[in-house]
Amino acid sequence: MNLSIISQARRSSFPTLLFSLLPVLLFGTVLSFWEFVVWYTDYPKSILPRPSAIALAIFDNWDLLTSNIIPTASVALGGFLIATLVGLTLSLLMAYSTWTKDALYPNIVGFQIVPKIAWAPLFVLWLGIEFQSRLGFAVFISIFPIIISMTAGLKNTDPTLIRLCDSLTATKLQTLFLVRFPFALPYLISAMKMSITLAMIGVIVGEFITSQEGLGFLILVAFGKLETDLMLASVLFLCAVGLFFYSIIAFASYRLEIWFGNKK
Repeated sequence: MNLSIISQARRSSFPTLLFSLLPVLLFGTVLSFWEFVVWYTDYPKSILPRPSAIALAIFDNWDLLTSNIIPTASVALGGFLIATLVGLTLSLLMAYSTWTKDALYPNIVGFQIVPKIAWAPLFVLWLGIEFQSRLGFAVFISIFPIIISMTAGLKNTDPTLIRLCDSLTATKLQTLFLVRFPFALPYLISAMKMSITLAMIGVIVGEFITSQEGLGFLILVAFGKLETDLMLASVLFLCAVGLFFYSIIAFASYRLEIWFGNKK
């Protein structure tokens, strides 16, 4: 009986393992095809270097790349955290006050209609050329998903549960933490995953304009020297930083869902 159960478990885990390896296999296939095509056509390195050349650039510039991670990652993380706190606050205000929602919501949507890149020079003008302008732009570009998603989650809470809380004479604070927030948690998690990527974009745009350090600045320097392999190496490091932050948020959100009872 035990051997049968073990065998069945192994068979059931095999498709899961294969599914997990599919992205890696696809990525490896694309890299191999890229390497072969560039080598076979002898394409100019300054336009499209081979993956092996990018790997060599990472090895040769490892200290330079790693030293520029902190300026980019710290500002992006700071902008994301501020956007999350401010977005949650505004969402609570709009969820509990119709007047506040009617006043704020159209203005928030109006600001979002304007292309984000058009605001970047203004943030430099208002906040200067130091990290404050990059931080402010990261907050500005990443706060919208938090506000919209969390407001929708709080407003769409099951009205039956709200009436039950009222019948049990629960306070608004108790209703918020015991009913509304757990219900809105999936909305918040989805918004946070989107927000951290937007914060990274905001920081890179700011570094293109003002910074003297960071991965975005390194991309500009490499572009000026036509070192495309270093540019793509910097982009890979940006992807790694973004995936790291995304993974932390995914893990933290999973623990939150367990804590609030949304998952077992």
